[in-house]
Amino acid sequence: IAVNAGNNQSPITDRQSHLVSARLHFGPVLVFLASVFLTAVLRAAPLSQDEITDLVKRLEAVYQNRTSLQADFREERHMAILKDPVVNQGKIWFTPPDKIRREITGNSPSTTVIDGKKMTIYYPNLKTAEQYDLEKRPIIRQSLQALTAGLNFQRVSDYYSIEGTKEDKSYVITLTPKTASIRRLVKSLTLTMQTDLTPEKVDFQSPRGERVFISYSDVKRDPVPDSEYEFNPPAGTNVTNPFGS
Repeated sequence: IAVNAGNNQSPITDRQSHLVSARLHFGPVLVFLASVFLTAVLRAAPLSQDEITDLVKRLEAVYQNRTSLQADFREERHMAILKDPVVNQGKIWFTPPDKIRREITGNSPSTTVIDGKKMTIYYPNLKTAEQYDLEKRPIIRQSLQALTAGLNFQRVSDYYSIEGTKEDKSYVITLTPKTASIRRLVKSLTLTMQTDLTPEKVDFQSPRGERVFISYSDVKRDPVPDSEYEFNPPAGTNVTNPFGS
């Protein structure tokens, strides 16, 4: 779902809206590896700081080993301007530290591909694609680095305060932004993962009142070929660079 800037917005706000649009596609991806399955509700036992530190180290080890993941997902997006939630389904692939592919199926399909240097969002129905150079645009790269801290956990404590509980065989982790720059993007992330770190669900809240619930199924840790992260828009596609070349 792209975010419309509106006819009365200034050029600066226009550029910001493109960044928000990119984050709305990218944000749900960023918490993929830290998302988990919510089991039957039991008495939640708060995790101590030492337990949280140990959990983060385990997550770091998973991503340092470059363990790829792929899964089916269902996303339910709630926005104040819409009466009913927007529901998307599709598939996602992730290879640490920064390669992601996310395909939305249905009536409004889209494909988001990040190869570590460039992000492309393709809308086949509109025959358009947006490309973002992550190396030439520090504002985008820095934002994505902060958001991906919630995925690779190697710098998560730089950007977020971490709290957690253990519910039977699941961990529920809440990330709250520390810095003003991240608070403009994220209000909170509540991630739940099985004790083997298998992602299943995530609850994302933005400062604008948007809320996104994502559940994952058929999660696999099979190797993902690099070709999955190569994407060239089909012939006839109108390719734009919202922030210039």
